[in-house]
Amino acid sequence: KRRLWGAKERQAMIHDVAIVGGGVLGLSILRSSLLAGHAAVLLERNADLCDGASGRNSGVVCTGVDAAAGTLERALIRDSISAVRGFCEEHNVPTRECGSLVCLWPWDERGNGGEAADDSAGSSAHPHTDTADEDGSRERLKGVLAESHVAGDCDARFVSPREVSELEPSLSDACRGAVHIPGEIVVDPWLFPVALAAHAREVAAASGAEGDVIRCGVEADMERSTFDPEEGIWTIETKPTEGGDGRGSTIRARCVVNAAGIDADLIQSGASSGGGGGLPGPSFAARPRRGQYAVFAASPDDSPPNGSVPTRPIQPVPSQFTKGIFVYSTLYDQLVVGPTALDQESRTDDAVDPDVRADLVDHASRVMGDRFDPSRLVGEYVGIRPGTDGRDYQIRLHASSNFVTVGGVRSTGLTASLGIGRHVARCLLPCVVEPSGRPPAAGVRPTPLPDVRALAERYREGGDGGVVIR
Repeated sequence: KRRLWGAKERQAMIHDVAIVGGGVLGLSILRSSLLAGHAAVLLERNADLCDGASGRNSGVVCTGVDAAAGTLERALIRDSISAVRGFCEEHNVPTRECGSLVCLWPWDERGNGGEAADDSAGSSAHPHTDTADEDGSRERLKGVLAESHVAGDCDARFVSPREVSELEPSLSDACRGAVHIPGEIVVDPWLFPVALAAHAREVAAASGAEGDVIRCGVEADMERSTFDPEEGIWTIETKPTEGGDGRGSTIRARCVVNAAGIDADLIQSGASSGGGGGLPGPSFAARPRRGQYAVFAASPDDSPPNGSVPTRPIQPVPSQFTKGIFVYSTLYDQLVVGPTALDQESRTDDAVDPDVRADLVDHASRVMGDRFDPSRLVGEYVGIRPGTDGRDYQIRLHASSNFVTVGGVRSTGLTASLGIGRHVARCLLPCVVEPSGRPPAAGVRPTPLPDVRALAERYREGGDGGVVIR
C-alpha cells in the first residue's frame, strides 16, 4: 500500500529540485529532471497548469530560422526540433507534417523601401508572368533561405509565385514568392504540455516518489525563502492561492529552477532581496509583449489539404523583432490569424482589443483575398509573452546559490521546450546537485494519450468542466 504522507513528513523531505512555474517550460524541466534521476517537484501558483502564455500559443513548431545564429535560442530550438516528432508519436500528440511558407507580399516590399505594384488582395496583376519581378523576389528572400540553411534546414528552397498558388490555392494572387521550410509542423498546443505533465507523473511514480510532483494553487514566496550555503539547501516558503488547499507550507530543495515566465525577473529579485545567500538580482527586465489571435471556423471541406484554408502556416519575412503575423489552420477545422507582437506595460492585461482584431482581419483579407470570410469569427484570445530587454534567452545558472533562472523565452516556448528541459537537466543541474535516485533503467515509456475526440466526448459527458486523461 502507498503510505500517506503528513505535513511534517512533506516538510522534512529534501527535494533535489524545486521548479517554480507550471507552464510548458516548467513541465519540460520537471520531466527531464525526473528522467535524470532527480527528486523534483513543481509549484504553480494558478489552479491550472499552463494558465499563462503557454496556454495561449499557436501550436506551430518552428525550426529557428529567425533566431540569430550563435544564440542559445537557436541551439535549443534545434535540439528540441530533433526530438519533437518522436515525442509526439510516442505520446499520441496530434501533429501535421506540412512545413511552412515564408511569403513575400507587396506591402512587405513597400515597407522595406521597395516599390510595390498592386498590393490589393486578389489582384489580377499576378507576378507569375513577370520574370524580373520574380528575380527581385528571389533576391529579397535570399536572406531567409540562407538563414534556413545555416540553421540546419538544408531542404528549404525558394518557391515561385506560381508554385505558391499550386501549393496553397487559398492564398491571394498577390504573393511575390516564398521560401518553403519543410521542417516546421503544427501540433495540438494543449495536448503537448498535457503529455509532458502526464509523463512526469508516470516517471515519478515509477521512481517511488511520494506525493504529487505537480502542485497547483501553491505560490512560492521567494522573499520569505532562504538559502543555506553551508548545507546547500533552499527552504521555500509557500502561500496558498485560488485552487490551493488554503494552507501555506515549507518545501526544502537543493536547487531552485525559476521558470516563472513573465514573472521570472520578479521571482529572482524576490529571492535575491530575501534570504538568497548572495544570489544576485536578475540581469534582465521583463518586457511584456502582447500576442492577440483571431480564430475563424472552417468546415471539414475547407480543411487541409482540400481547399479554402492553408495547409501550411503562412508567415511573413521575419524582422529582428518579430516573426510577424501568421495565417494557419489548426488540426481541428479552424483558421487562426496571429499573433501580434505589441509591447505593453501590464503583465496581466490580456483583454481583446477590437482595433487589433480589425488589423488581424485586414491582414487575413490581404493574404487570402476573397477566399477569407471574416464573418466566421468564433473566438479570440491574447497571450502575454515573456519578452525581456535582451535578444537571446535569459537562462542562467547561479552556482553559488544553487539557483537557475529560465527567462526571456518569448514566443518559442513550446518549440524549444524539449531542448530547454534537457539543457537544464543535463547541463546546468549537474553543476550544483547530484541526483538522489537512479535514472529509470530505460526511461519510463509513456502511456499514449487518448484520442482527442474521445477526450472531447468525455468532457461533454462529464459536465463538470474537466476531463480525466488517464
